[in-house]
Amino acid sequence: MPPASSRIILIGNDAALSYLIGRYAERSGYELTLKPSVLSAEEVCDLQPAAVLFASMEQLEASQTLIGDLTNCEIPVLVCSTVADETRAREMGADLCLTPPLTYDCFMAALQLQ
Repeated sequence: MPPASSRIILIGNDAALSYLIGRYAERSGYELTLKPSVLSAEEVCDLQPAAVLFASMEQLEASQTLIGDLTNCEIPVLVCSTVADETRAREMGADLCLTPPLTYDCFMAALQLQ
């Protein structure tokens, strides 16, 4: 069951990932908001998402200013990455990494940890 804030923001341009996350979100009662590029922290906080999900490490790296600003909003930051990038992702501010293969159960577990 999704929390009161049932929106997930996906930042990136990966069509396959957007489709997959969209299906998972729909199945679990979350609303997915797709953003091809980085938003301001104010925009993200105004949307009050359950989580911000970056489609790639590159997107996370390009969003370091946003990540720093989100600490005040207490919004979980997730990133799709490989196991090898997990330490680096955490150093860049990700709270959790979603690694392939990204299953529905992994998706739900990540959101419930938040």
